[in-house]
Amino acid sequence: MDIRFGNEQRTVKSAADVDAVLAEAATSQTLLFLAGDSGTLAVGVGHPTHAVLLYNPKAGRPPMHALGDPTADSCEFQPPLTFDGRGFFDRCAIPARQARDAARAFFESSDVLPNSVAWEPEPVVRNAS
Repeated sequence: MDIRFGNEQRTVKSAADVDAVLAEAATSQTLLFLAGDSGTLAVGVGHPTHAVLLYNPKAGRPPMHALGDPTADSCEFQPPLTFDGRGFFDRCAIPARQARDAARAFFESSDVLPNSVAWEPEPVVRNAS
């Protein structure tokens, strides 16, 4: 499986490789993309306590994000929940360890959406006509 972050792309062959790349990238708040056959899992790393997970399937299902606190519709985390300049609502925040475990599970299952976290569809933004 390939992992892309910043200007780098690497092929990982084990869950330990996934852990090593996640740890290396976590020196700043950034998104990593694990590209599987049926979709891509994006992992936001580098926040001191929390992470985000986004899943973009190749076909058949809508994009999803991991759901932390479903009642949190604000952006109050300090430091902010921002990865590569993209801000996320607090409801998307899950503990960093849980995100790492989900990334490993995604790799180990050959890119099946991890059921170790709750998921919800990404909101659909409609343009006003």
